Amino acid sequence: MIDDVDPLDVPVASAWVTVHGARSGRPVGAGVVVAEGHVLTCAHVVSAALGLPKDHQEAPDDENLARLRLSLPGLGGRFADGAARLVGWEAPREDPRSDRWDGDLALLRIPSAGTPVDFGETELYRTLQTWHGEGGPGTQTDVVVKARIGARWLMFDAEHAAFAVREGFSGAPLWDREAGRAVGLVVSAEGGRPRAYGISAGRVRAFLAVAGLPPQPLGVSAGLGRRECARRGRLLDVLDTLWYALPPERVHWLGRRLAEDLALWSRPGTPEAVAEAVLAHPRGPLVLAHRMGRTNLPDTGRRDLLTALAALGPQRILLPVEYENLCAELGPRGYRDLLMAAGHSGCLVGVPVTTVPDLSALVEHLEARRPRHADTMPHLLRAVEEAAARRGPGGEGLRTWSQSVAARHSVSRKALKECRDSARDRAAGQGEHRPVVRVRLVRAVRPDVYEYEIRAYDGADFQTGSWYSDAPASRDELCGHLAEAVEELEQQVASVDVEFIIEDGDFERPVDRWPVPSAEAGPRAVGLDRPVVLRGRPMKRAALWQERWHQRAGGGHVPLVVYDRAQAERELAVRTDVACVILCCPRERRAPLVGICRQQGVPVVLWCRGEHGGHEERILKPVVGEDWPHQLLGNVRKLRVEAGADEGHPGANLALLWEDPRWSPARWQGTLRTGGHRLGLGQGGGAA
Repeated sequence: MIDDVDPLDVPVASAWVTVHGARSGRPVGAGVVVAEGHVLTCAHVVSAALGLPKDHQEAPDDENLARLRLSLPGLGGRFADGAARLVGWEAPREDPRSDRWDGDLALLRIPSAGTPVDFGETELYRTLQTWHGEGGPGTQTDVVVKARIGARWLMFDAEHAAFAVREGFSGAPLWDREAGRAVGLVVSAEGGRPRAYGISAGRVRAFLAVAGLPPQPLGVSAGLGRRECARRGRLLDVLDTLWYALPPERVHWLGRRLAEDLALWSRPGTPEAVAEAVLAHPRGPLVLAHRMGRTNLPDTGRRDLLTALAALGPQRILLPVEYENLCAELGPRGYRDLLMAAGHSGCLVGVPVTTVPDLSALVEHLEARRPRHADTMPHLLRAVEEAAARRGPGGEGLRTWSQSVAARHSVSRKALKECRDSARDRAAGQGEHRPVVRVRLVRAVRPDVYEYEIRAYDGADFQTGSWYSDAPASRDELCGHLAEAVEELEQQVASVDVEFIIEDGDFERPVDRWPVPSAEAGPRAVGLDRPVVLRGRPMKRAALWQERWHQRAGGGHVPLVVYDRAQAERELAVRTDVACVILCCPRERRAPLVGICRQQGVPVVLWCRGEHGGHEERILKPVVGEDWPHQLLGNVRKLRVEAGADEGHPGANLALLWEDPRWSPARWQGTLRTGGHRLGLGQGGGAA
């Protein structure tokens, strides 16, 4: 297992234990090393391995346990030496105080085991990893936390994973790859549905404490450097001083509030328990500062506490209840809506999508980007206001939430108003763009071999993905990436435009005829199913370019038919009302004419590739039509569809230069390359 896992999963791979059936030898579940020589698993996994009913209540005796077989995939798959001893046991049982179950935990001691992992809390919409009991790399599945059920259970699902959690996953740790710790233990799954359940980290820690394995002292936590241990030790020293300075009733109040805020299994009653609970929760330090701020602490004590908490690392800005309320307001499309809003508000420029794969990670990233001034809108609130503006009247709940959090952080009303006004202005123009995939042909190395980069933009002018070639690549490889980009956008929208940015000026290249792979229909010309247009290098005369484009929308949009260079130079130099040119000339004259059109800022140019015996005007004028600004893209595609596979048909040779000045290749700056296929976020857009 350990040789094939992601480097971030090595700690859990080293701690993995597979529980085998005593008779069959097949994996029946998993366990995880939680302390030197101690393995945690589910009680029903032990019972199943021994051939007993899963709801068996009595703890197995030493004779039965001697038949239990545990292997250690992280240590080469060898079986544990010697018999396991039972250290702690809680059979699965129904809680008489509710209709929920409790227990189902077992702690075993074995002579040798892997490296222990820590257990900490998680939050809603966090993506976690878990594996089947055998621990093989091919059994990993990603699950998303959907709800907390009291302080005991987590509900999660694997609806977007390759396969669902099923029998054989019980006892497996729920691994938070980014935090580097386990956050629960898989316990059950619903048949026929992707929903499953886990025992929370707080319940696990409480069980371990009763079994005689309390958390390690903060100053000697496993896996922490000397400096980090010193910071944690400093927090404990400050808490120890403040704790005994508070009246008993305030100590009780603080413990009760922390238990409620952090969904703890029991109320912390000592400074050590408070520190352990705070450090186990991603929002624990913020909650402690918030609650301690409501006690009558001396100024020096409050200052010491805030200093100790700040030394632990970047602090969150949302309390747990605020985060949960945000998730509720965002709803099922919350991740996508907030991701798009963060991009439009400038909070995620240059950030790869892979670093914010779910709502929890996205919120965490935005929280970490703290403003320099106290009264400035935090990045997270800017993104939420953007999302609210794009929902129109339906965003009122998000605005109310944002206003409440802004007030708690002393953000000025002026800053909040300015942020809302900007978001509303951007939202007012969100319908101007069409989803588009842009293909930048950087350099043709030799025929049908290219260096390229592909970027996808959704209908809100937001970059959603990017593909590129590490080295000169074949046209087939380019078309494969183009198909991926188009398919991703077409999961969300019915129509996607494709723009080819031609760096070398060879506009005769028949890119609309390039075949893109399709699982259903086989290779198919990209121009048959979607509008395909050309772009060139950035226009030099940007102001003239903008003016001509404006004429296109303002009524002065009669296309100009150009036959030769002299006419083009004579008329385009004085007629700034021309936004569309139809080229009717032999092939050898076209390249110079295209160059003159671009030099004069003409945004739309149409022509036929190849030779058509002087019939270009007869072919092209009906394609343009009277209302070309709104019909030309559709008419060109219609003629391409009529051509089909007939290379001699005029529709197979249409070339359309369509350069919308709302987006320019000049804005395509730099890339964040992390592999043959990468995803990135940024601003920019506009579409054909």
